[in-house]
Amino acid sequence: MPTFTAKTVDEAIENGLESLEINRQDATINVVQTDRRGFFGIGRRDAIVEIDQIAKNKTSEPTQEIAKQTTHKNEKNIVKHHHDDEFHLSKNKVANRDAVEQLMGYLKPIIDELGIQANMQPKLINRKFARINFTTEQEGLLIGKHGLTINALQNLSQIYLNHIGFSRLTIQLDTADYRHRRTEILKKLAEKTAREAVATGQPVYLDPMPSFERKVIHNQLENNLYVNTFSSGREPYRAVVVEPENG
Repeated sequence: MPTFTAKTVDEAIENGLESLEINRQDATINVVQTDRRGFFGIGRRDAIVEIDQIAKNKTSEPTQEIAKQTTHKNEKNIVKHHHDDEFHLSKNKVANRDAVEQLMGYLKPIIDELGIQANMQPKLINRKFARINFTTEQEGLLIGKHGLTINALQNLSQIYLNHIGFSRLTIQLDTADYRHRRTEILKKLAEKTAREAVATGQPVYLDPMPSFERKVIHNQLENNLYVNTFSSGREPYRAVVVEPENG
């Protein structure tokens, strides 16, 4: 039985039903582990649920015959619509692939000017998200202090995609699993900052971050009962503020 994990039981169930493409009434749901908020973020755990599709009983022979006849009548239309959908998705995928290839052509001279030798491996995650991974021995130079360089390159990349008509395609640049490591660091920073805000009774202002990093902080503390978070300032100096609940 497939398992799904999220911050709350309801969210895990919703994600599972969406992933399996079924309605709640057609599913068997087993809560393996309930979520726990913890105390000041300590001891917190996600919810885990198991979801399986309920096997439908076989219909009677007359019902099966009617269904077969109906299916036969609509077969041509169904096949046509299916092919149309496939064509649309394929066309979209090809367009996104070409856009990412153009982007790599745009990035290469910039990387060369920075004195970085790197190979780029593109990956289309879905219709709205793509990733370019850099393989290089100069990871520190490419990332920069606190991700300053790679984030700047990512901003340039998004601007370029917008310029060529692909504003709905989000791009992420990564190297040596930096994005995952940075996310884990930000989560720990969020919990540490929350404890500091509660202990001092004063709001704590974090360093300016790009929007996708601020989102990690907000998401990490959204269920914390003792603090609130909000963003302050203007880009590129916009930062997260963590304040005690009664602050």
